[in-house]
Amino acid sequence: MNLPDMLEDIPHKVVGDAFYFPKMDNYFYHNGPGISSSNIRRFSQSQLHALEEVIEQTPALNFGSAAHSLIVEGEGAFFSDVVTITGSPYTNTNKALKQESLAKGLSVISEKERDTIYSMKNSLVTEARAYLNPDKEYPRTFDSPYEVSIFWYEQDLLCKTRADVVLNPFDKPHGENAIVLVDYKTTSDCSVRGFTNSVRRFSYDLQAAWYKRGFERAGFQVHDFVFVAQEKKTPYASKVFKMNHTDMEIGWNFLSDYLESYNKVLAGQTPTIYNSPNVVELDTGNFYREEQNESYEDITKLKNVWEEKSSKKEKQNDR
Repeated sequence: MNLPDMLEDIPHKVVGDAFYFPKMDNYFYHNGPGISSSNIRRFSQSQLHALEEVIEQTPALNFGSAAHSLIVEGEGAFFSDVVTITGSPYTNTNKALKQESLAKGLSVISEKERDTIYSMKNSLVTEARAYLNPDKEYPRTFDSPYEVSIFWYEQDLLCKTRADVVLNPFDKPHGENAIVLVDYKTTSDCSVRGFTNSVRRFSYDLQAAWYKRGFERAGFQVHDFVFVAQEKKTPYASKVFKMNHTDMEIGWNFLSDYLESYNKVLAGQTPTIYNSPNVVELDTGNFYREEQNESYEDITKLKNVWEEKSSKKEKQNDR
């Protein structure tokens, strides 16, 4: 299938059954055509919200993008894609600079945030550095191992993925087309339990499955999918997590179903809201008893105390 006109004009290569864009900038990738991992994960949560979604540059997203630029791509990308506000952010000059920079798709951070990001980079564990700085060990199909953009068609829908890092597997021997996909995440907790909770909360397993599918369509065998997770507060702990292949296969089964539903919505089917009926019988009692049993008991005790005090006041007023 052919690419949309706005993509045809951008230099690209046909790789397998997909298209590789070596020079696509971050802003165009996120705002241009195609269903991304973020889009389909949002669709899995609420179809209506995914279709009407407008990406807002929140402080957390802004900081994460800036950290990504320095830690994954290096100082060259950091200096070109990130603007550091010096002095007070509330002066008219700095307010205007921030608005102009955000309108261009740049990240805007404070001097303190810049110092934090440099500290994070210097605090990465050795294993994390190995995955984020592959040096020459990457597939020569790509001009660079960083920010590799792949587009492909799935169920007649244009899909896209953008890997932070693509490198050759460390262990040998491996297949000629074997690769490792790496994604850098900032987090509040990179313990095994903490990051597992993040995987569940943000559907990172579906993200991994989506990336894997895109690069497989480009003719590669995904040897491993790796998350490098790093905490945003001192001591800036970091850890490497490898996704389970079975989980990614299961994830793709879900994604395939979501794409089928996506097509139905585009064909006129009414999108669901939070993937539940518009009329729901609510049972808050069961919710609290099952999910917050201890809290429910505490609330009941407080209610009894309040009723007892109210009863005493009524008796005093009757005297």
